Amino acid sequence: MEENQDLQAVFNFLRREPVMFQALQRFVVGTIQFERSLMNLLDEVQRKLDEMEGQNAHEEMEESAVSQEPGFDEEEAERAPLPETDDDDDAESWLHEAELAPLPSDEDEEPEPEVQPEPMDTSGTEELVESVRELVL
Repeated sequence: MEENQDLQAVFNFLRREPVMFQALQRFVVGTIQFERSLMNLLDEVQRKLDEMEGQNAHEEMEESAVSQEPGFDEEEAERAPLPETDDDDDAESWLHEAELAPLPSDEDEEPEPEVQPEPMDTSGTEELVESVRELVL
């Protein structure tokens, strides 16, 4: 009940002082706009995060999918004879080329895009805060 009386006293003061009323109104409008811009930015970031999580889940499903290629027994492959040729140098060079073949790397993947924060204009906010403090005091 006392809170309502305090608010009523502030409103009565504001009716007599239109400059203070306008300062308070500008402060409240600026605060609401700032809050809305933060909420919009948060919604956009959440949407992008959901998209990235969906892409990651899709990639994980593709990676964990059962391969359609026929499997082979590694022990049997180790015991299998090398291709027969008349030339021993060909067999040695074939083995040497297989050992030096480059492995696929993760460097080919593109980095994930970063979300850049938008700069917020806070000029004039300090003056409004001071005028509201004076009003309340």
